[in-house]
This record gives sequence, C-alpha cells and structure tokens, in this order.
Amino acid sequence: MRIDPPAPAWPGQPAPPPPTRRRRWLLVALLGWGALLLVLTLVSVYRDEPTVREQRTIEQAGPVLHRALGELVAAAGPDVAVEITGRPVRDECELTVVRDGASLDASVVVHAPDADVPALLDRIADRLPAAYRARVRHSADGSVHALRADAGEFVAIEGGRVGPGTVELTVGTGCRPVSGEPDDRAVLPLPSADPDPLRVLGALGAVEPTPVEPVSAPCPGQGTTWTAHATGRGVPAGPPAAALPRPSGAVVVADTTARYAYRSGPVSVVVESGDGRIRVAVSSGCPR
Repeated sequence: MRIDPPAPAWPGQPAPPPPTRRRRWLLVALLGWGALLLVLTLVSVYRDEPTVREQRTIEQAGPVLHRALGELVAAAGPDVAVEITGRPVRDECELTVVRDGASLDASVVVHAPDADVPALLDRIADRLPAAYRARVRHSADGSVHALRADAGEFVAIEGGRVGPGTVELTVGTGCRPVSGEPDDRAVLPLPSADPDPLRVLGALGAVEPTPVEPVSAPCPGQGTTWTAHATGRGVPAGPPAAALPRPSGAVVVADTTARYAYRSGPVSVVVESGDGRIRVAVSSGCPR
C-alpha cells in the first residue's frame, strides 16, 4: 500500500494534520510482517529437509551411495556372480558458473546367463527397499532392459543390460557442494580374499600384476560386501575354466575365453580378458 507524503502547504494555508493512529498501526504491521518472514526463512534454512541436490554436500551423500551399493548386491541374489566394480570415483564438476563441486559414482555389475537378464532386473527392483521406488523398463523388441531407482538424498541408481549376460547399475550423487574430503575409499576393513586374485592371475599366466584394489560397502542389516580387483598382462592359453579349479557345487554363470564367472556360496569369481589384459574380481556378497 502506497502512503503519499503530505502535500506542501500553500502560503497562508494551515499545515496538514499529523499521520493518524490508523496509519501508524499500518506501518507497525508491515514492519512486523517483514520480521516474521525473515524468522521463518531462517528456521527453514536450518531445520527443513533439503529440497534440491545442491543443498546436500558430497560428504553427506557418500554414506547414502555406499548403502545403495550394498542394497544392490543383496538384491541381486545368491545365484549370480556380482561385484562392485571399483571404489567411488570423485570427479570435479561445475556446480554453478562461479562455484565448483564434486560428484561420486560407483557401480555394481551382475553376471548371469543372458536369457535371465530381464527376470534378474525385475527381481532386483522387487528386492530393493520400497522407498527406492525402483522401476524397470523392457523394450518391446527385447533390446533394452533398464532399471532406475532413487536411493534418497538425491542419489540416483540407473543402468541395465550392457552386454550378453551382464547388468551394470551405477549409483551417482550428481554434482554437490564440497565442505571437506569425502570418504571415497573402502569404508570397512576387508578380510583376505579367497581365492586370492593374484593367485588366479598367476594360474592364468598373467604377468606384471597390479596391486589388489579392495572396495567394500555395508550390507543391509549387518555384514559387509566387498570386492578385490587385480589386473595383469597376458592372454589366457585356453578357457579359464580349465586352469581354475572351482569349489564343488559352484554355479557357473559364464564360461567363455573372454569371460568366466561363477558363484560359490557368498563368493563370486569373475575373470575377463581382452586387449592383452586379464582382469580378476573376487567378491563376497550380502546375506538375504
């Protein structure tokens, strides 16, 4: 409401009366309303839940990402080979034109017979927490099988079939503000991998092996899921199944020169070769 200043008096004309009590109360009410809005804004900033991703830092999103990795491993079930492909990778990103941020991404890869991939994605979606609102899309021609879910705190899960018998599901934080150093290492201590990835590489004739790289995530409820990776230079002389003994009762889900994978109880072993390199991943899954 506009309050016009009193018009100047003409010579000989009496001065206008002072503001009325009603106008004074109106001014007080406007000032009070502004103060109330300021208080409500401060309360909202410090107490309300975030409504956009940029209100959560990368440090706050890290534990949500690790928890989602464990949920995915558990949801995959006991009859597939599963691995966490690597520790979450921190990438620098541009939050705004004047502010830099960071993002974290990590993936769970599931190996299964190719014909089982559509049912596998449906099973994972059904077993994830209801709050994730997981949904699966199967194209009419069968060429696309994809899953999307929301792990909370604006952490997304998305992925699907990336090759014959292979499903990759990536958990990503998106670009976030940085207030410190996010925990992008293995979050829990790991036991010795059995079988040892370096022994597997040696049995396959690989040379110049890299150090074992471990990564872990908390399982739903209790326990830890982990993967130990190692890579060497070389080409398998024949099918890996011939060079690698496996426990009695192990379920073989892939058996070719390029990819060999089996599951024995909680333990998954995956061997992949190509471009003169041999990669081994030994993992322990989550109990259901």
